[in-house]
Amino acid sequence: MEISTIISKRKRRVIGISYYEEGLPHVEVNLKGKKVNLAENFYRETSRIRIPFNIALFHRNPIIRKLSPKLSLFQKLPTKYFPSTIKNIEKVTVKRIIIGGGTAGITALDDKSLLITHELIGDLEYDYSPIPEIGREELSEKIKEKIKTFYNRILIGKFLGKFDEGLLFETKDKYLLLTSEDIIIGVGGRTLRPIFNRNYIVGIVSRELYLRKLKNKYKNIVVLGFTNLTVRTALNAEKAIIIYPRGIKPLFSKFYREQLEEKGVEIIEDNISDIKNKKDIIVISTRNGNLVKTQLIVFSVVKQPRIEIITNLGVDYRFNQTLHIYQPTDSSKVIGGALGIMDEYISYLSATNSLDYKKVSMYEPGLFNNDIVQNNSPYLYGEDGIICECEDLDLNDVNFAKKLGFTNVEDIKRITGLGTGHCQGKVCAIVSGSILKSPTLMTFRSPIYPVSL
Repeated sequence: MEISTIISKRKRRVIGISYYEEGLPHVEVNLKGKKVNLAENFYRETSRIRIPFNIALFHRNPIIRKLSPKLSLFQKLPTKYFPSTIKNIEKVTVKRIIIGGGTAGITALDDKSLLITHELIGDLEYDYSPIPEIGREELSEKIKEKIKTFYNRILIGKFLGKFDEGLLFETKDKYLLLTSEDIIIGVGGRTLRPIFNRNYIVGIVSRELYLRKLKNKYKNIVVLGFTNLTVRTALNAEKAIIIYPRGIKPLFSKFYREQLEEKGVEIIEDNISDIKNKKDIIVISTRNGNLVKTQLIVFSVVKQPRIEIITNLGVDYRFNQTLHIYQPTDSSKVIGGALGIMDEYISYLSATNSLDYKKVSMYEPGLFNNDIVQNNSPYLYGEDGIICECEDLDLNDVNFAKKLGFTNVEDIKRITGLGTGHCQGKVCAIVSGSILKSPTLMTFRSPIYPVSL
């Protein structure tokens, strides 16, 4: 498969790259002192040495605790760094700042705003599935026209965090320290890796990586999820099967159910007992005895708002028990995918102050009306699997901490080290929070993303 691999930190197992976004696990690595993006550049690491490691042994066995520092000898740590170009800091004051692009961010743009985003158009550019109420081409034209009109009020940059002096952004050639009267948060969301046995093997990828890099190479896919976003991912493939976990109520709206029936997409309610990659064909064994063969597994469970940015900006959140997302509570400042919205049309409406809640309930079931409580986590397809890729921790490690009496993500972090790696908990904090049904996550501090030095 044309998917990069790396060797995990503690157990030295081969992990296939799953994400596309910078700042997520293993997207960027240090090779010979240089930062390399593995989603854009093919790189393959292999290893025949496996090291058994779990948190329970580390805490209970004094001999292992003494030997554990020696594990660093097996890690591939950089030996030197090459400094990047020194960037100047420019202080700017604006009337209104929009953080994040995509359908919602661009729609909110006007002549009094400055928009800063790391990705301009987003899913709309790559997702070919149909949109209710409006044609995809018509919506695309609206967005492109807005960009054309306000191109001089758009900057490509990355939000690093909120500081006493202002909001810090990194662009290609400088740092911007911004202050403004008003802030609109349109940073969007992302899909996260579900949990099942051997969920780290090559060929299990996020919706974002699939749409941007792999869609034209892999025609036969299995999509994991239970929402309209899952359906939209499946509709991009030539052939697709949807699998959602046992005990989860699927939230497919009428519009997308009709699309599934028209295309003949099979839907399976089952958990995953085992998975193998045989000569670029992935074989999935399910709990009920199903045997599913595919080229690629694409996780598209739900769109989780980039809550690390949202909370850093001072907006509180709540745990949505229907969608199992951590959702901002202030819809006056937050729009689009950052609010948990998955549908492009509803995302568009959220930025025009014309959000029709009847249409929201029709096309975004569970977003604001949380009558359905999912007692099980929709991320939980099996009994074990990697949960923190950066620190190489499995669900069993989280369960060990839970047995000790720790039931929230912050405490789990202190016992296991979960969320302390390169991605700073952007993935594992959310997934473990969903499994624990924890009302709170960990604290996301500035800088939100690694800073170039």
